[in-house]
Amino acid sequence: MPEHSRPKVQGQTAAPDKVKRGFWQRRLIQPIRNQLTQGVSVKAIAIGIAVGAVCGIFPVLGTTTVLTTLIAFLLKLNQPVAQAINFLVYPLHIALIPVFIRFGEFLFGAEPISFSISPMLKQFSDAPLDFLYQFKATFIHCITGWLAAAPFIAALIILMVTPVLKSAALRLSSKKTKPSL
Repeated sequence: MPEHSRPKVQGQTAAPDKVKRGFWQRRLIQPIRNQLTQGVSVKAIAIGIAVGAVCGIFPVLGTTTVLTTLIAFLLKLNQPVAQAINFLVYPLHIALIPVFIRFGEFLFGAEPISFSISPMLKQFSDAPLDFLYQFKATFIHCITGWLAAAPFIAALIILMVTPVLKSAALRLSSKKTKPSL
């Protein structure tokens, strides 16, 4: 009888390999678990996570994947982990653009401009070159704000995820070394 046509019995669970994994399990946990079980160091994974997150919030639309790929390649980091994190921080990417603009304005001592993200996104998609010309100072402020914040954000992420990764690595290695009965 095909799997999909079998009647389900209350309390019965599917075989572990048949369980459908959730979004976070597929996109975040599993790629990191795979790297830990393949011998990639905790430090390399932590740096890959930080690079994916920091590059993923780079405040220029349409550049985060290329930037993540380039930095991960240059640092010889794991691409799947960095790209998975880059993908997952996309909502932060959009939300942090105004923060980086304001921070950059503060760093330059510039007067804050008034803006609204939705019309700016539309203007950017309609005429990218006109948009860049009109907002070139804001663009510079935004990137400068990101450049100033990025090392601190990366360091914080590395400090936060390293203990979690070490714990996961220990659990995974203890599962490998337990004799099967």
